[in-house]
Amino acid sequence: METIENNELTAERSLEIITQQIEQSRKAVSKSTGQSLYVAGISMMAMSIVIALTIYLTESSLGHLLWFVLPLVIWLAQKNNKEREHAPVSLIGSLVGKTWWTFATFTLLFFLITIIWNAVAARLYAPDVFVHIQIKVTPVIVLLMGMTVTITGHILRSRWLVAFGIIAGIGTFLWEWLDIGETLFMFLAGASPANLGIRAPILPCLTFLLFAFFGLALPGYMLKRKSL
Repeated sequence: METIENNELTAERSLEIITQQIEQSRKAVSKSTGQSLYVAGISMMAMSIVIALTIYLTESSLGHLLWFVLPLVIWLAQKNNKEREHAPVSLIGSLVGKTWWTFATFTLLFFLITIIWNAVAARLYAPDVFVHIQIKVTPVIVLLMGMTVTITGHILRSRWLVAFGIIAGIGTFLWEWLDIGETLFMFLAGASPANLGIRAPILPCLTFLLFAFFGLALPGYMLKRKSL
């Protein structure tokens, strides 16, 4: 009888230890992921400002090509970050990493294809036709980013991160798709269509700046401080 009870206690204790280890691993991965999101958000905010200034000073939308440098900037920032937590190798960490690598691959390829398509279409079609067939880059990218943040939240079982991803993704998508930024710019600054044409390439930088803060930096900070 005592042997049976001891075996049951041992089994219960083993299950408890396994559960604790899984929870500790999840917390470590969650904290590490939060640090990664925070660094990525800060890097993206800084890049948004740099690109906006480049476009403003050169009066050329070619400054947006600097977005291709962002993955390298984030990688260097993550590598040189002294506060970075080394999460244990686990299925959770692997899923989070592969989710963001998938996002980066889709985004960069979509950005490249869009640049080529819009450049060719601008030369083949009249301006009134080109307006309707050009591909809008920013709405699609922020929607993909919002989905990635949301999926990350589901993997980490973080309701706040899921909420941030949905709100930031849908919110910035509508902001850009409905041209709310351009409308506000013309209303508040009294800008003419000619001036808007010069400043319009800067407006997506504002969209990415807002998304980087609300969709990456802020939830990342909350995650690494274990506030979620």
